[in-house]
Amino acid sequence: MITLDNICKRFGAREVLRDLSFSVASGEFAILFGPSGAGKTLLLAILAGLEKPTSGRVLIGGSDMTHVAPEKRPVTLVFQRHALFPHLSVFENIAFSLRARHTHRGVVRQRVGELIALAGLEEYAHAKPDVLSGGQCQRVAFARALASDAEVVLFDEPLSSLDQVAKAGLMSELKRLHRVKKFTALYVTHNLEEALALGRNLYLLDDGHVKRSAQTDQSQNCNIL
Repeated sequence: MITLDNICKRFGAREVLRDLSFSVASGEFAILFGPSGAGKTLLLAILAGLEKPTSGRVLIGGSDMTHVAPEKRPVTLVFQRHALFPHLSVFENIAFSLRARHTHRGVVRQRVGELIALAGLEEYAHAKPDVLSGGQCQRVAFARALASDAEVVLFDEPLSSLDQVAKAGLMSELKRLHRVKKFTALYVTHNLEEALALGRNLYLLDDGHVKRSAQTDQSQNCNIL
């Protein structure tokens, strides 16, 4: 579903990403792990079309998206901060992308209702974000991303601002959402414990390129390939 082909990104003389290539299969929940400043968020921005690579190609679903505008890519991005609209209810925040596409009102009600139930937010459907906890706000952000029906969901350290209890609960919630919806995901983190808890396929970004990947499961330690 995602293929990055010899991606390079330079800012003046500084080369942040160099000859970076890797692929994420359809339906995979892949983890992009690496130290702060390695270029993880930049790579997500390139995938989303918010940044252009200096060279190389971005393919999504087999189509070359390197020069395609962000709004025309089958991609949605979940940020570190949930970035909810404070004046809109939970229902309307999740419905936003559907309404922007002029989706029929009946379809919006059904689709958003399903996602609210899936995220366990039924009692907060008409609440504004200011009465929700940080974890609940991120669940709204996850549901809003899924409402877009994008083929690829990119996560930019969405749990980094939460406490350990909320983080553990949302990691379980996110894995459950993925089992149900089977979207393709690339999740960025610099927290190894979080990376191992969330995904089997880990990609290590360091020194400008993906140096190695790993597969894990619940019964084994991380094995470097």
